[in-house]
Amino acid sequence: MKALVTTILLAAAATCGSAVAQTKTPAKAASTSSAPATKTTVTKTSTTTKATTKPAVKPATTAKPVTKPTPAPAPAATPAPAETTTPASTTTSTTEASGELFRKGTNMVNLGVGLLGVGYGYSIVGSNYSSTPVMSVSFEHGIKEGLGPGTIGVGGLVGYRADTWKYAGYRGTWSNTYVALRGTYHYNIFQTPKLDTYAGLTLGVRVFSYSDNDDSSADYYSSSTYAHSGIFAGARYFFTNNIGAFAELGYDMSYLKVGLAAKF
Repeated sequence: MKALVTTILLAAAATCGSAVAQTKTPAKAASTSSAPATKTTVTKTSTTTKATTKPAVKPATTAKPVTKPTPAPAPAATPAPAETTTPASTTTSTTEASGELFRKGTNMVNLGVGLLGVGYGYSIVGSNYSSTPVMSVSFEHGIKEGLGPGTIGVGGLVGYRADTWKYAGYRGTWSNTYVALRGTYHYNIFQTPKLDTYAGLTLGVRVFSYSDNDDSSADYYSSSTYAHSGIFAGARYFFTNNIGAFAELGYDMSYLKVGLAAKF
């Protein structure tokens, strides 16, 4: 009996020992297999990171040559328009510096009122005498340059004036109409861009008429026509490119005329 129990105990001890041996061996194998796996993963990851980072920097260096040729064509285009603009502005400033408003092909018109005119009648002083202003319209056209420093112009003038004298029911009226050709020479003496100075001659026909209501006889009317010439000098100043004022001294219808001037 004792021998049987001893045999069973020995068998049980042997079985427990083999079981313990089997349990320890897999643990070592697991630890052994996991260690190399971890090392391999770390090594591969670091290697992969290095390989990926290096080529990313190289393309940035490759992009530099692309930007260098871009500024080269820019300086070539800049000088071309600058050279074209400079002569144009020089020509304009030279024309303006001449100060000549009246040139070949220029048209100018004066609309004036005469002052200091000569009276026609019994008296030019007193309440019995009255006179209309001397009204005139003149036109000029530039026909020739290069004859001296100025420009020659031709045109015409039409003027009108009427005078009346009254006394005790008596009334006498004189009218004066003047139609003439004008020749002018324009030269800007002061070289002012907005100023036109000129002098000229007139040659035309004056139509003079007279009428009264004398009680002692029938109403009387007479008219006469005769040639008339004059000389004058004047100036125009333009407030805009086309509108200005003028003044003239001389004699055709009056000794002084002032008014508006137009250029076209």
